[in-house]
Amino acid sequence: MTLTGVPFLVVVVVVTLAAFVAGAVWLPRTRRSVRGFVGRFLAQVGVSITALVLVGVVLNNQNGWYADWGDLLGSSAPSVQQDQGGASAARALQAKPTGPGLDVPPPATLPPLPSPGQRIQTFTLTGPHSGLSGRVMVSLPAGYEDPANASRTYPVIEAFHGYPGSPEVWMQGVNLVPSIDALSGQKVISDAIVVAPQIEFPAGTDTECVNGGQGQPQVETWLARDVPDKIASALRVGRDRASWAALGFSSGGWCAAMAAMLHPDVFGAGIILGGYTSPEFGKGYQPFPAGDSGAKRYDLLALARSSPPPVALWLQTSKADALSYSSSTELLKAARPPLAIASRVELNAGHRMSVWADVVPEALTWLGATATGFRPTT
Repeated sequence: MTLTGVPFLVVVVVVTLAAFVAGAVWLPRTRRSVRGFVGRFLAQVGVSITALVLVGVVLNNQNGWYADWGDLLGSSAPSVQQDQGGASAARALQAKPTGPGLDVPPPATLPPLPSPGQRIQTFTLTGPHSGLSGRVMVSLPAGYEDPANASRTYPVIEAFHGYPGSPEVWMQGVNLVPSIDALSGQKVISDAIVVAPQIEFPAGTDTECVNGGQGQPQVETWLARDVPDKIASALRVGRDRASWAALGFSSGGWCAAMAAMLHPDVFGAGIILGGYTSPEFGKGYQPFPAGDSGAKRYDLLALARSSPPPVALWLQTSKADALSYSSSTELLKAARPPLAIASRVELNAGHRMSVWADVVPEALTWLGATATGFRPTT
């Protein structure tokens, strides 16, 4: 029996109610003795445990963290299907899409870093196109400030977190920076700069990274124009689109897909971990009415079918991931040149951080072999 869906939830609800009823009927009848005290204590513990299990099952049902017992206990043998869709990645990256790309000239002199001598930098940026001001966290490669590397430029991974979340997740978890360090040492991928921007405006709002209507935050513009331009003005970065990749997990996976597919002039590649192909707004934020032009812009399946962009994507999903699987596989089927998609489809992995952290090295290996700006230096 899977750990998500109605049948397992019904079983747990029945067991929990039975425990409550049994406790309510039996506890008043116990005698005031050591044996009775122990019995009452164990009954109360049992009722509490079943209640906690019920809460956990409800949350797992809502979020899809664990698919089945093997997934929960880590005993399932990995079962993976790998597919390709559309063009070859080389063909996608050879194309010359229209658009401004990085819309700033290379600076004659770079400004000083916010925290010299540290790999982790925090910038506060104001976007001239979006009008938004927010935090952008950056992880620099080891040796970035070494005078021997003063003329070296680096590729950039712009990383989008899920909701709720913050840019710090990319500095502290998800296995991104450690994997880049390890794989660059093995000459699998180039050293790279990780850029993790704020995507909640205001904090706590699930913007889904889109440009809202009148008076709403222009988050897509912030992420795909302002942040790349500001980073290109502050750091030594590659300026061609084969040196820029978007990456994200869950709702951040949607953001990465959107940024790459709508802005192939900036991002040559995208890595989508447990993402989807149209925004999933919560009840607290509706940037535009359903069916208007703003909503239609963010239908990536329609875009893939009608005007496929020249971008190379790597996506991960699982047949057990209700949020990600359906739209991800539809995108794979819809892909046609010059769009290129490589995929990792798992059988029973849930929708959670540890799953995505485990596949990050594989995704980065693909990136290092696919996008010329990420190829390791000899």
